[in-house]
Order: sequence, then structure tokens, then C-alpha cells
Amino acid sequence: MKTSSSGKWVQGKVFLDRQEDSYIYKRPNTNNWQYYLLISGEGEERKSTGIKGKPDDESYGKEDALKVLLERKLEVMSRVKQGLKARRIKKMFDFIDEFLEEEKKRIAPYNKKGFITSETFRIKKHHLSLLKKFYKNKSIKLENLDYPKLFEYPIWRSVVDKEWNPHPPERNHTILTELTTIKAYFYYLFLKGYIPREPTFKKIQRESISNTRRDYLNPRQYQQTINTLRKWCNSENLTPTQKYNKQVIYQSILVMSNACIRIGELKNLKWFDLEPNTNLTKEEQKIGHLIRIRKESTKTGEPRIIQTPTTQRFNTIRELAGISKDKGSPFPHIPPDRRNEYVIGKYNHHDNPLGKGTWNRMWIEIKSLCENRYWNNKKISWYSFRHTGISFAVSREVPLLQLSKNCGCGLRYIQDVYYHHESESKGTWDILTKNRNFYEHIKTIQDELLVEIEDVMNNADKEYPE
Repeated sequence: MKTSSSGKWVQGKVFLDRQEDSYIYKRPNTNNWQYYLLISGEGEERKSTGIKGKPDDESYGKEDALKVLLERKLEVMSRVKQGLKARRIKKMFDFIDEFLEEEKKRIAPYNKKGFITSETFRIKKHHLSLLKKFYKNKSIKLENLDYPKLFEYPIWRSVVDKEWNPHPPERNHTILTELTTIKAYFYYLFLKGYIPREPTFKKIQRESISNTRRDYLNPRQYQQTINTLRKWCNSENLTPTQKYNKQVIYQSILVMSNACIRIGELKNLKWFDLEPNTNLTKEEQKIGHLIRIRKESTKTGEPRIIQTPTTQRFNTIRELAGISKDKGSPFPHIPPDRRNEYVIGKYNHHDNPLGKGTWNRMWIEIKSLCENRYWNNKKISWYSFRHTGISFAVSREVPLLQLSKNCGCGLRYIQDVYYHHESESKGTWDILTKNRNFYEHIKTIQDELLVEIEDVMNNADKEYPE
């Protein structure tokens, strides 16, 4: 294939062979030998050979420059034969940016097959930033990819390196999640023909699912926490905004615990998602109702309907929001012009959800009140209140299939996770069941779904201290 290059500054071409698709020439100002190579399907490549010439000697350095060009051409031919890309323009970190640009195109507002959420994209970006740290932020050519070095990534990630890996993850589960993204990146390079094979990584054992789940509160810890937070949200000398924020957060905790919903689902709830449960009697509807979890609100991307004993909680939240009860309307008694507002909205701006900063500040306050007093080194998070509610339902022997549908998780997951109670939690439950009032009450609602945790706990003779 002949070259189509015709720049006037390219003079004194010395062709490598008869194909005339490659030659060397001297730069007019520096007299350094350059090479030109035409790569089929990829375009032209012009680079320095690293060989210096002399202005008064056209043959000086020529043979060495031709040797450099020959080696490069043979390398290109070998890579093309393997179906790989030949040009060496981008380095590893450049391809990370390219991969992330492709992943960004898959972002969808909620989970659905073949797409990712913005949060998943953020996590992928973080995982690949760790890969950069593995290479000490020095990008390399893909041709120089060290497969044995990459194999050791899981070990590097698990050991402290003050500069590049100061805080290794506590669990192998985290490292394996990172590897999922890193493997996807290298698979992308393999499909594009940039690398000859996908790298492999040293195997590490994933912890069992019952050990990696988030902690939950046993009945005693839950009651102590709720008692303290009730006092916290009714503190004196608060501004209207502070009082609203604390009280709506307190009610949110009660909702997450009793409805067993994820915090993300709660944050996205709007008033039109709440409905009365017409299958219940009027008396039962004072406790129980339905929540429709939209597919764009849930972690799984699958919509579901929840039966929950939180009528009183949402009535309180409605009052906190300053929404007058729409007389004659069904639960949640919201006027039509406000049904599209967020349930957990900003103070006086309920068309916007409660801000992330507010959630974070409230959690810092809650942890300072409860972590050392009640939680016994457990790693409690917002998500733990959902876990607490599900564990409570399992302890009461709520039918597994019904519980699974309500919570939006599989039967196997509930069996693997929630039937492995900690010994101290089981012991607390056993003590409670020996309480006469508590025992008689729990037997009457043992397998019912619509039961408030607080209602059950209040039937114990002994009050837990704050």
C-alpha cells in the first residue's frame, strides 16, 4: 500500500521496502530521524526513532533508524494478525476515561436491565481510581501491561500502604466488588482489540452473606434508641426548621423499622404513593395501609406494594408538613394539589426532598446520642432500621413468602441473613417472652404482618431506660 503523504517538509525519504507504506526521514531543524508507518484500518503513525543524524552526512544513523522502523512494523503486523489494535497513542488511564464515557451512556434514572444508575457510575469511577493508585498514578502503555503484577491486586488492596492504600477494606466482599468493575474495564479493552487477553486475579474468599449484612438492633437496643430519639426530637430552644427536621427524621426511623423499606425508597416517596388498604376493616385501617414503591425508587428496579402498620406515622408527617387533612378523602388525606409533593420534604419547600446534608447532620447527632450508650460497637446505619424490622418479623414467625414480597428481597436472602440472629439478640427476645403481659400480647399477633414494633414493646412490664 503506497503512502499518500505529500508534506513539503518531508524530504529525503528512505523507504523500508517496496510496499512504500513506511519510510524514514530527517527533521529539517533537528536532523533527528523520524519514521512514518501507514497502518491499515487505523491510519498513519509518525514518531521519532530516537536516532540522531548529521546535517552534512545523509547516511549517518540511517541504518539504525531503519532498524527501529522494521521492529515497529513487525510488531504491528504481529498485533494485526492477532486481531489487536496496533497504534500506540493512548495509555492505560486514557482508556479508563474512554471506558467511563461509554458507561456514562448507560446511566438511567432507575435500575433496569442493561443500564446503570448515576450512583453505580460513581462507584465504578471510584473503583478505577483505585486501579490508578495501584499503578501509583503512572499511566502505562497497554503493550507493557504486567499480567503477573495485576494478578496481585487483591493482595495489594488488603495491605496498608501509607501513600497509595492507607485504608484497606475490612472485608473481601469490598475487594471483589472492585474487581467486578476492573474486570469489566479489561474486558472492554479485550473486545476493542487493545490487549491480547483478559487478566486474571488472585482468588480471595468472599465472606458469607450472614456475616456481611448490615447490623440491626435487638429489641432492647431498639427501644432504648427510640426512647432517646423521642426526647431528642422534642428538645426545647429549637428553631422551626430544626424542630421539623428532627421530628420528621424520628418519624422516618419509625417508618423504616415498621414498613421495612430502604432509606432510598423512603426518600423518594410522594404522597400519591400512599393508599388505604380497603381489604382491612375501618378499625384496622387506623393502623394499616399500602405503600406503592415505584420502580424508579427501588434498588431492584421492580415495583411492589407494601402492607404496613404506619398510618399514624404518615398522619404525623402530614401534620409536620403543615398539610391540613382533606376531609372526606381517603388516606393519606392529602389535597389534590399537594399529592405530588415529597413525603419527606424540605421545611416549607415540600416540592423538594429533604437534603442529603440534613440527613447526614441528623445522623451525626443520633450516633453521638446512641452509639456508645446502646449499640455495643455495632455498625448501625440508616439501613439498620429496615433490618431491625425484618428481624422482628422473622422472630414473630411471619410467613416467609409474605415477608419476602413485602420487603422486596428473595426468600433465600431472608433465610440466609435473618435466621442467623446474634446470641445476645436471641437472649433478649427469650427474656421478653417470659414477661407475662408481653408473652400474652405477642401470642395474639405472632404471625401477623401489620404489627408496630413499638406496640409490642410497650406491652413489656419493664421499661427500658433512656
